[in-house]
Amino acid sequence: MRTLRIAAQRLAFVALILLIWEGATGGLGVPAVLDPIIVARPSRALTEIGAYWQSGLLAKDLTATLEAALIGLILGMIGGVAFGLLLGYVRPVAETVEPVLVGFNSLPRIALAPVLIIAFGLGIASKIFLAFFTVFFVVFFNTYLGIRSVDPDLVRAVRVMGGNRRDLARLVILPSVFSWIFAALRTSVSFALSGAVVGEFVGSTAGLGYRMTIAAGLLDTNRTYAILLLLMVIAVTLVEIAKRVEDRLLRWRPSVAQLA
Repeated sequence: MRTLRIAAQRLAFVALILLIWEGATGGLGVPAVLDPIIVARPSRALTEIGAYWQSGLLAKDLTATLEAALIGLILGMIGGVAFGLLLGYVRPVAETVEPVLVGFNSLPRIALAPVLIIAFGLGIASKIFLAFFTVFFVVFFNTYLGIRSVDPDLVRAVRVMGGNRRDLARLVILPSVFSWIFAALRTSVSFALSGAVVGEFVGSTAGLGYRMTIAAGLLDTNRTYAILLLLMVIAVTLVEIAKRVEDRLLRWRPSVAQLA
């Protein structure tokens, strides 16, 4: 019942935003506050999605963007978790390479896109690598900090009871790290999508970012905003899926309601 109520509240809030937006751009018989040439009306943007779909380009572009984003997300999650666990256990190596990793992480992703286009071409590989690069550092630092933030009292308790390194990892470290990893997953889903789209902005032959660049260059505001709305819906859907996966796999973790 609570889930349905929250869903209804969210839908009502989104509908309110769309109604205000529609009125501000001259819809609903209200004088325009925003120029619809610059800010498209929601009704026209939604109609444009239908035309985009009927042209056959939407399925092609959606497949290209999601494929690059999901592959980059998976590779970034695997690489970030593995490297985070490695450096979390090997402290001398971590202290040596951590400044270098911080430096790489500080690089603007959009600045890397042209370099990756030169290295990997206009195909999907450059978009996958940019999505991977964006996700990897988020997951790595969450995993690394998850290990560093393990409660030392729990570690001592397991050792006092005769637990070995395997028991320590299974009972203390991994449960703590999993919470950090799944917290990173929610953010990483959006970051992977953003990385793929940014790569398509710079150079591509297909994808939502590529099509959006063309629409903006032609001053096709309706299609530009249609793609923006699509990206928002896709991101929200993927984050919700990540939340459901987190809730299912971390059922042992007490909820906020249980802690209150």
